Amino acid sequence: MSNAVSRFMPNLSHAVYLWCGVVIIAFALSSFLILTMAGVIADEAHLEGEKAVLRHDVESHLTLLARDQAQISYWDTAVRALSEPVDERFVEEEIAGWLWDDFKINTTVVVSPDGAPVALVHRDEVLEPSAGDAVLAGTADLVTKAQQNYMERRRAKNGGYVIPGNPLDESNPLYVADIRPVEGRISFVAAQAIIPDREVVLPDGAPLVLVTLKPVTLLSDSSLHSSPDLEGFAFATGDAIPHGHASIPVGIEGDQHDIHAVWKIDHPSEIILNRALSPLLGLLVLASAAVLLVARRSSAALRALQESEAKNRFLAQHDPLTELPNRVQFDLALEAIIEKGQQDRCAILCVDLDRFKEVNDTYGHHAGDTVLKTIGSRISRTIGDAGMTARIGGDEFIVLLYHELDREHVLQRCQQLIECVCLPITFEGGMADVGASVGVAWWPDDALTAKSVIKCADGALYRAKEMGRGQTCFARPDLANTKTPDTHRGEAA
Repeated sequence: MSNAVSRFMPNLSHAVYLWCGVVIIAFALSSFLILTMAGVIADEAHLEGEKAVLRHDVESHLTLLARDQAQISYWDTAVRALSEPVDERFVEEEIAGWLWDDFKINTTVVVSPDGAPVALVHRDEVLEPSAGDAVLAGTADLVTKAQQNYMERRRAKNGGYVIPGNPLDESNPLYVADIRPVEGRISFVAAQAIIPDREVVLPDGAPLVLVTLKPVTLLSDSSLHSSPDLEGFAFATGDAIPHGHASIPVGIEGDQHDIHAVWKIDHPSEIILNRALSPLLGLLVLASAAVLLVARRSSAALRALQESEAKNRFLAQHDPLTELPNRVQFDLALEAIIEKGQQDRCAILCVDLDRFKEVNDTYGHHAGDTVLKTIGSRISRTIGDAGMTARIGGDEFIVLLYHELDREHVLQRCQQLIECVCLPITFEGGMADVGASVGVAWWPDDALTAKSVIKCADGALYRAKEMGRGQTCFARPDLANTKTPDTHRGEAA
């Protein structure tokens, strides 16, 4: 019996070793298979995450370019100044002196209804309009589409035509935007009909169109969020995509230009496999480390996407210079009061700076930006929780007051506002001494709609500036006129 057992034990030992070996081999093979499958999934998930972030960022840049150029293309003053004959001073001061400095828009072309360039600005330099033919050669289809959008959406009003609603509404935008080669450089391009934002109406026929370009090479300082993490990131045509690189088409779907965002494919699976091929006892630890690495990278991509969305949500409703609410957010707040009945009364204060142009002319736009940020902060602190302060363009601010809406409290608030603006502002190289004029209207006392009550306040502001500046003027004609020096508080009816 003992001999049988002794003979059986080696066979059993061999079987145990064999089964252990089988289990180890099966475990190793199954682990390798699982790791291989995990690697493939990680590669695909990582690639899809990068594609989602890039696609979102390209769309955001196109939207942001359209919003920036709308500072000109959605403005009564621009409609008047750019209609024949073109106001060359407006082109010099508002286009050449603004779009490049504030938004880094490289090229701007004003296109006539028949498709000819009538004004051309390269960065901050006004050029001969005929030189814009080269730009229009690569963007003529966008100009045509922008004109078609306008003709389809225009509505008759007061013997002319206007565009109802918000032309920047992403669900139905008036503008057309694309990324394509123009004059040999891949650029973000936006085109929109030049339309009024308040009072002006347009004649029958095709509109003027504003075309703006921003080469992708200018995005280095405010680049696509994911591009620093992507090796070999670039924009290229579809027939110039290098081997071993991932790509996504960008721009208008079906665009004949076939522009792609291209980057070298990253393989998280290689990291997983390299670490998993360590000794068997460290397999779980190494696999866990690799998965953690992939999770971190995926989390970083999602975080970048969330940050990008948050930034673009902020820019959609805030002024990029002062970080105050912009016209869009102001209109939504006023609309909530008027149309949704959040409260039964409010006041609108239109504020315009006096002598601000002298600051830009004397010290330059950098000093002007400092003054605007300082004054925006002062007005916001002065208004506090009593209302909302917004910057709606240039040196114009507008305030929506929610509380203490009787005449005396509003007048006192306006006097405090003028006083805070009049305080000297020092900056490197000089000191600014500006003032402010204020126009006030109440809803529903002076007007029943948002547009009308803002127009009333704007009219009161115009009268305040006509009467000597540095004072408050009310829209209601039954209030008495008084005036004080513009370095102190003032009021007028």
